[in-house]
Amino acid sequence: MLKPEVMTSRPTPSATPPPGSVFKPNEAAPARTYAELRGAGKEAFASDREAASELRTAIDQVDQVMQENAAALVRVVAHLALEGYEQFADLGCGKPLVGGDIRKLPDLADVAGGIQPGRLWFAMDCDELVATACRALLRGPGVKFVQGDLRHTAAVLDAMAAHLDLAKPVAVMLGAVIHYLDDHEAEQLMTALREHLVPASAVLVTSVTRTGHDPDMVARGKTAYERKHGVTIYIRTADEIAGLVDGFDIEEPGLVPKIDFLPGEQGSLPVREAPHFLMVLAKRPV
Repeated sequence: MLKPEVMTSRPTPSATPPPGSVFKPNEAAPARTYAELRGAGKEAFASDREAASELRTAIDQVDQVMQENAAALVRVVAHLALEGYEQFADLGCGKPLVGGDIRKLPDLADVAGGIQPGRLWFAMDCDELVATACRALLRGPGVKFVQGDLRHTAAVLDAMAAHLDLAKPVAVMLGAVIHYLDDHEAEQLMTALREHLVPASAVLVTSVTRTGHDPDMVARGKTAYERKHGVTIYIRTADEIAGLVDGFDIEEPGLVPKIDFLPGEQGSLPVREAPHFLMVLAKRPV
């Protein structure tokens, strides 16, 4: 199978390690805190539970925000698989919970596989414990996990091309991950996807936002998250998030709170007042 040549810059050697890439049990890790807030406490350490507790104080309905993000990703993967997509790349995939969260949600690879049995599923995450879990749990025909840093865009595209046929459409999932990248890093990743994915390929982004939310709450949440996890969160406006998919055609319903994406397929009634992530699905023009 012919693979496209990838010519994309890499971060400088001085770039800080990505979240969770070095195991530090006494420091909260984004993937484990996310699992805790989704109701999968057995996946978390004391440091993650402490971080989750502080976030609950700083951000209204933060558990609901994370649980609805996971539910929205399930809906969009099912939607894309029903549209006929057979190749998926889950970048910043997080730890598979195998239905162990409060919603008992299926893992995304299983959602796609239940609709497209021959689907190819590529997953990447930088977290060391996530990598261990994915190698144990993300298994079976058509599934591949690679530990990697999304700031190394050439390596990301190379790893995708080793498992997927990039001469055919791919659906790329960027669920709750783009806000860990600064503006240059986010633009570099999106440019690489825009240049190397073929027409009809899809990119799905969910991201924290400051648009429409109480500025004091946003500031409290950002401060608490960064202090507990040792990372920087880049909280963008709706316009800035939309700008990340320039060069793609935004699909209906546009850039919306994730609870408004395919709401007819919602399994439970969400709390609308919660500071939900924004979500956008965009496709390479045909």
